[in-house]
Amino acid sequence: MRTSFLSLGRAVARHPILVLSLWVIAIAFGAWGAIDFPHVAIGGAATVAGSASARVDATLRRDFRDPFLDPLIVAVASPHRAVTDPAVAAWDRRATARLRSLPSVSAVLGYADTGDPSLRSADGRSTMLLIGLKPLNEEGQHRAVERVRAALAPLRRELQRLDPGAQVAVTGGPAVDYDINTSSAQGGDHAEKRALPLTLAILLIAFGTVVAAALPFLMGLAATMVAFGAAFLLARAMPVSNLLGNVVTMVGLAVGIDYSLLMVKDFREHLDGASVVEAVAQTVAEAGRTIGWSGSTVAIGLLGLLFSPILETRSVGIGGALVVVVAVLAALTLLPACLALLGRRIERWPVGVGAFKRADRATVWRRLAGWTTRRPVLSLAFSGLMLAALASPILGARSGFSNEPWFLPKGLESRVGMEMLAALGYDDSGLDLRIVVQSTDGMPLLAVSHQSALAAYVRRLAVVPGVAAIASPLSASAPAARAAYLSRDGRAGLFDVSPVRGVTLAQAQALARVLQRLAPAGPFRATVGGTPVYYNDFDSAMWHSFPKVFGFVIVATLALLYGAFRSLVLPVKAVVANLLAIAAGYGAVVAIFQFGWFGWLVGLERPFAAIALEVPLMIFCLSFGLSMDYELFLLFRIQREYLAHGDNERATVDGLAAVAPVITGAGLIMAVVFGAFAGAALPALKMIGVGLCVSVLVDATVIRGVVVPAFMSVAGRWNWYPGAHRRGRRQ
Repeated sequence: MRTSFLSLGRAVARHPILVLSLWVIAIAFGAWGAIDFPHVAIGGAATVAGSASARVDATLRRDFRDPFLDPLIVAVASPHRAVTDPAVAAWDRRATARLRSLPSVSAVLGYADTGDPSLRSADGRSTMLLIGLKPLNEEGQHRAVERVRAALAPLRRELQRLDPGAQVAVTGGPAVDYDINTSSAQGGDHAEKRALPLTLAILLIAFGTVVAAALPFLMGLAATMVAFGAAFLLARAMPVSNLLGNVVTMVGLAVGIDYSLLMVKDFREHLDGASVVEAVAQTVAEAGRTIGWSGSTVAIGLLGLLFSPILETRSVGIGGALVVVVAVLAALTLLPACLALLGRRIERWPVGVGAFKRADRATVWRRLAGWTTRRPVLSLAFSGLMLAALASPILGARSGFSNEPWFLPKGLESRVGMEMLAALGYDDSGLDLRIVVQSTDGMPLLAVSHQSALAAYVRRLAVVPGVAAIASPLSASAPAARAAYLSRDGRAGLFDVSPVRGVTLAQAQALARVLQRLAPAGPFRATVGGTPVYYNDFDSAMWHSFPKVFGFVIVATLALLYGAFRSLVLPVKAVVANLLAIAAGYGAVVAIFQFGWFGWLVGLERPFAAIALEVPLMIFCLSFGLSMDYELFLLFRIQREYLAHGDNERATVDGLAAVAPVITGAGLIMAVVFGAFAGAALPALKMIGVGLCVSVLVDATVIRGVVVPAFMSVAGRWNWYPGAHRRGRRQ
């Protein structure tokens, strides 16, 4: 294998212009793809395919004529003028007429037209417009949100001339999805802008010259850009979530820079006493081999997300694996081509003594490794207690979601609208349960023979604790209202169950489970849907996916590491060490976001009652693969030393002293990149950023600096069993 990498390095070093030209073309295409990617990616709720909630949603959209099943809601507040004021009422009618004229709007209900008291607040200062949309797909609904908001912009200014304190905000399910997607797409851009300056500063300190520091920096950007181009093509061929763009930015910068760090450091070492071509070849042969294995393990960790039941997390896995492959290719071809062209000019424009070249850095790590290997049991006990303390908040972790408006970032129009709707008593409207009852005997649902059974079913629903009201075809008196609750063929009906006001999402989920156990007597099939059922379906599907995701990642990693080291002990140790780092990272997420400890550091408005299950799943897969970077950086160097002289303890000390500065620098850079996402507006991105940042820092310090050398000392020659121990052997 080393020979193959050596040949690749020589080929690239002899034809650097050709390699560089091909990459310039790829980067240019990637830049175009990065601009257009947000327009082809999708977002929205993480639908659980085949679930009860998905079946109910599909049935309502396909078979029912009610245009307000998933409406946009225009919240209107006029603190100094009542909604019955002639000027405000006239504004209401103009707004209604303007919205009805939009091609994507099917119907609009307003208080001025209908006089419906449910459309105004008790104090008469707030009202709302319900907008039914024609498009059923997400892309069409998002365009409709844009058009509705654009149409309301001049009307908002007109109302504010009547009442300077007036507010108008568009909310509702489609608007919330649209705002979340927009915020998610912007999150990666903002994180990148925050991370890049500090990353460049760390590289300057590490390498000591502008040219050497610029290379990893540019490689990270190049890998990210080309991966965006590939992601754009992928999004044209299949549905992918816009979260893919976030993970491309996050992982691309971190991994692209990490791999380049190792390559540039090795090149500078090989450049002493060798030609530029040979230095490049030797760098690819040694560092390139490590990067090849490392990229494989990172990709495996990310591909484990393909076993997730929802598109969003699967897209994260695809995007992460995609950018890792690009980063590996860049490290093995683009970077060596640049090194071949630069040669000894890589030392130009010094800005200080590089940390990677200072002998005292290696001496510090050598002393730490020596102390650890002489007292391995004490070192393991101390580091184990530290890691247990960091991970201990997991014991109090709760999984779930929040339906509070503050779960959305401040300033989002949909959140402003939700808070305005609270004055109308609609703050819990998203927790309604929708029961679709279908007749199975071929008769219309409201056939005379069905009436008594359906009435009895409604009475049973009404006495369930937590149920406030039920709207159904039986309760609708007017023919038009009744038709809204019946399917087009008349064989199915919607029974809309409203929970009591002030109910929490967890209580609504419990109510959904109770209602799912009730069914009307006779020839009927009842399916319960709605937001609470969706969250139950989501949790169930995620829990069922955990064994497959964890099992695939761990087993595949064990097999790959055995292939790399021909050892039974080292793969198990690597997996356990990674799990410890992941536990510490998720413990930090629970402590900050659920317990509220140090929440101000990440701009947390208030703690969450629970943490959605996709967060630990993504932290596990992302962190597991990325942490393996440092594991392989260290173990391959220790293996190289061990194969040279056969002394396990000496190899451990020398290997750590040689590689620890790179691991430290890489860990700091990864922590900066992931930490930048902790400042994102969306809570999910904050949580993932914090979890990965802490995992990487723990991994690059406690795990690689103490746990690994201590374990290597305890295991001794068993580290390399059953592989050959013959001195001088190389793979």
